[in-house]
Amino acid sequence: MSASDDVPLSPAEQPFRPLPVPLCATAIRKRFPDAAEATIVLFGTIWDEVVHRIVQQMMTLSLEDETPLHIDIREDMTLELAQLQFWLGERVIEKRTADRSIGEIDPAAEREDCLGAAGDNIIAGTAHMAYEHIWKRKMDERWKPKSAKAIEREKNPRAAKLAIKPVGKNHFIPRWYIRDNWAVDGKVLRWRRTDDGWTSARRGFGEWGYRHNLYSDRLEAYLALLEGDAKRPIEMLLDTRPLNRPQRESFVGFLVIQMLRNPHFIDGMRRQIAPVIAAEGYGDDPGMPTKAYEAIYQNNELYDRISRPIMWSRWAIIKSIEPVFVLPDTFGVRGEIEDGLRMIAPLTPRACFVTLPRREDEKRIVPRHLKADAELANKISSALVNAAADEFLSHPTFTMDNAAPVPFASLLDEISLAIGDADD
Repeated sequence: MSASDDVPLSPAEQPFRPLPVPLCATAIRKRFPDAAEATIVLFGTIWDEVVHRIVQQMMTLSLEDETPLHIDIREDMTLELAQLQFWLGERVIEKRTADRSIGEIDPAAEREDCLGAAGDNIIAGTAHMAYEHIWKRKMDERWKPKSAKAIEREKNPRAAKLAIKPVGKNHFIPRWYIRDNWAVDGKVLRWRRTDDGWTSARRGFGEWGYRHNLYSDRLEAYLALLEGDAKRPIEMLLDTRPLNRPQRESFVGFLVIQMLRNPHFIDGMRRQIAPVIAAEGYGDDPGMPTKAYEAIYQNNELYDRISRPIMWSRWAIIKSIEPVFVLPDTFGVRGEIEDGLRMIAPLTPRACFVTLPRREDEKRIVPRHLKADAELANKISSALVNAAADEFLSHPTFTMDNAAPVPFASLLDEISLAIGDADD
């Protein structure tokens, strides 16, 4: 038996693996831009372990608080923990390099200083500070109150009341969505397909995205409830803030109804069911096509078949420096791949929501993000223009690119490759 088998290794000598997502490497590069990559990895691994042990001990301290928390608080806590870890990483690097360059540090001595007995004492003190002044404070002031409200809402849910009133104009794309995300000074630039190509004209934001008597006043009131629930999640997606489970469900519901309430979808469905209605003896009832269409909103199986692939695909927010994305009258680009529906939905002239080809078993707290280069952004723009049935909205500076659109599946693959999702 060797000596190493008899004597246990000290914490400083014990091997450890780098964290799956390096915390300190970016901060090291920022502080020491000329440092060699091998040096960054070497010290990043040591300081990542310091942060890891601080957080472990902080979370152990939090176990003393047995207050039950609602599951919908999880995403908010996860994001806060991630931000805290990066903040701790920056503080560790500042402390360890306050009076010396990274090139002056001996790796073996640094490992012993950080992870040996003296380092353990510092880690314990830092963990206690982080718990008392950051984590516990957020727990008491933010998460416990939010959790209590969520639990109370589940115990005593408010009954949704439909505000049914006569509506002449049915906006199949919400007015607030156009006003907040697509209008400039209350105006939008509307493009219309003609025999000679596309022509554009300025319009008030409320003068687009509607039809008269598209569906019943009751359905209009129901859809207003659903779209209202999606407003906040969309703002949070654009602001890179985590969505909890109800917010994700509201956003997916919004995407589904934008497909189902679209007049081109409705017209196509009515044409398909007209022979069935006639065969059943209701061909002379002018209201029957509308009743048949509106019955799909009570079909849970249909909703699940449409929404499930959207919910469980990998999500991404694609941003463009230039405002090249457009809002088609069909709301976006959609297509079927092997396991169901995928889509590209424009949120603003500079941001699109994309469902990537691959699925995930657990939702990320925030979608993947990509700043698209001009070539990829213009390909997405061309796909959105091509998806328009008759019209689309754009930013006032938009200029038409007549390049042929890339096939939908190929475009999703290109986005996935650019975002690095293939290897995630």
